[in-house]
Amino acid sequence: MNIILVSEKLAKARTITLGLPQLALLALGVMFSLVTLAAAMNYLMLRFAADINVPYLQTMLLSAQHEQHEKSQHYLRENLNAMAVKLGQMQAQLVRLDTLGERLAKLAGFKPQDLVFSELPGRGGAISSLPSQDLSLGDFT
Repeated sequence: MNIILVSEKLAKARTITLGLPQLALLALGVMFSLVTLAAAMNYLMLRFAADINVPYLQTMLLSAQHEQHEKSQHYLRENLNAMAVKLGQMQAQLVRLDTLGERLAKLAGFKPQDLVFSELPGRGGAISSLPSQDLSLGDFT
């Protein structure tokens, strides 16, 4: 391909010859420029979509937020259901153990007042209501 440049400033016309390698390089440069421009426009539009008052962008942004909210709600629901199933299994196991404990207590001859299965058992944990005591070796001797 020949390109002829004609200008009033030049004494004679110039000719530029482009072959296949130069045309391929030119095409790659144009494609790279277009992709870079499209990516930059996409980034800028999404970055400032909340500030720009364009209805189409607002609906896209709200749609993406709604979709993310639905995914997180679904994930939380699944985890809550799994925990509820596990809690039910643990409660069933506890009822079995209480029943077994009552039977064993009757067979072993314990008095009913020694083991009361109908009341909640004591619970461990941090003692925050008691005043702190300094327990040094002098207190035990």
